[in-house]
Amino acid sequence: METDLDAIQKVRLGDPAGAEALFTRHADAILRFATRMLGIPSDAEEICQDVFLKMIDRADQYDGRAPLGSWLLSIAANACRDRLRSRKVRIAAPLTAANEQPAPGLSPVASLIAREDARRLERALATLTDEQREVLVLARDHELPYAEIARLCGTTEGAVKTRIFRALESLRRTMNDDAPAPRARRTPTDTLATKETTWTTAKR
Repeated sequence: METDLDAIQKVRLGDPAGAEALFTRHADAILRFATRMLGIPSDAEEICQDVFLKMIDRADQYDGRAPLGSWLLSIAANACRDRLRSRKVRIAAPLTAANEQPAPGLSPVASLIAREDARRLERALATLTDEQREVLVLARDHELPYAEIARLCGTTEGAVKTRIFRALESLRRTMNDDAPAPRARRTPTDTLATKETTWTTAKR
């Protein structure tokens, strides 16, 4: 089976099959990341296309030290930061889309509660800084280790952990303030906090 290294070598030689193979493998992840960061599907699609055009132009710059997927994410992250800086009003994207369907088998009432929780989480994520949302998306959606996130974001592992911790604390406070009548149930941030414990333990 052709590897990413084989495909990028084809790109360097001008063989379009290499770019097509890499697009097929990595486009979904790049599009998902850009959508989470920008919140506007058309902007995310444009970023995704730009990433692969830049990959073709910069193929000789890839040195193989990091996985090629991570290199593409770094190009996408830089493009998203530029796009966000160009906006006068920042639009935040949810980690859990509000229009995702509830788990099958839920009662109508439970489905309504699940949708409202997703909307509350979306509103809470809108309060995060771009830096906090970026590391949270890379850790939660793409399951990158802290060291790789730090490299992509141009910071330290300690800073990554701090940003994730502050993001989760901000989400918890915002969702508690936005909560309806108290219910004895777990909130989406409880799940995120549990995952953060797992990330911290596994990625040290």
